Amino acid sequence: MPTIRRIGLTACVIAIALAGCGKQEGETKSVATPPKIAEEKPVPYTYPAPVKGHYKDVNIGEFDVVDGIAFPATGGSGTVVYVTDKSIASPMLAESACPMTEARALSELRNTHYLEVTLEPSGRSRYFAAGTAFGGSSREQDVGGRYWSAKLKTDGGRAVGTVLHRREGGFEFDLPISNPKVNEISQGNWADGKRTDPTAPKPNEPAVTAAYHALHDAVMKKDLKALLSAQGFAKAQVNAIRGLEDIDADFAVYADRFLNGTPGEFTAKAGTAYLRVEGTNSKGRKFANYYHFAPCGERFVLAMIAENPQ
Repeated sequence: MPTIRRIGLTACVIAIALAGCGKQEGETKSVATPPKIAEEKPVPYTYPAPVKGHYKDVNIGEFDVVDGIAFPATGGSGTVVYVTDKSIASPMLAESACPMTEARALSELRNTHYLEVTLEPSGRSRYFAAGTAFGGSSREQDVGGRYWSAKLKTDGGRAVGTVLHRREGGFEFDLPISNPKVNEISQGNWADGKRTDPTAPKPNEPAVTAAYHALHDAVMKKDLKALLSAQGFAKAQVNAIRGLEDIDADFAVYADRFLNGTPGEFTAKAGTAYLRVEGTNSKGRKFANYYHFAPCGERFVLAMIAENPQ
């Protein structure tokens, strides 16, 4: 008998070690949950403002410009200077293959005001464009009234100068001159009826739809890093953009421009494509929006969202 009792005791000890011998009914075994690793907060990204100026228009509003890009106009007609009222991480766009396309994408994300001219070596520009990403816009053509004047110096890979509008204001700039690997389209091209690059490939529907879904998924997850990566920004660019002041607040507003709905109509031609999506935003408001994509090498950048409240 003593031997049998010792074996029974030993069995219970083993059972306790392995499965909780003598555990009361209803008890549950606790399982340690691995701690969630918080995403590293981006380092603030600041740099001296390469643009300084002020503009006021009754239809567009009043704003200061602080940032921008410069690049050779397609066809060699001068230097395009595009400036914005919010930082768009311009030092990180200077070496981009498609600086204007990326600048437009960031202008949409940040809902910026902008000004644009294409300056000839003499400083003359045939147009003066102004507008907002999701508001009004204007483009004045030079018909001899000389309502704006400019000075331009291109030296050492930089564009330095001033632009002054007689009524609305003006700006001064000191920007690196980018060298796009694609034919970037300016407001000057738009004025000539050229809104896309006819030599660019025609986007196909599966690729554009995939690009849209990648952006939509990032927005639904409230993941700015994923959104920027889906746009094709390089890692260093993503880190810099995420470090811009107030970018998270801008992203929250931008995210609401993506709808709970399925992409429908697809249209494409050389250099551009868009998807039409009907649905509701996070507030339940109905829209039928158009998401315009532009190619940049092998990727597609969402360069514009046209909102249509229903």
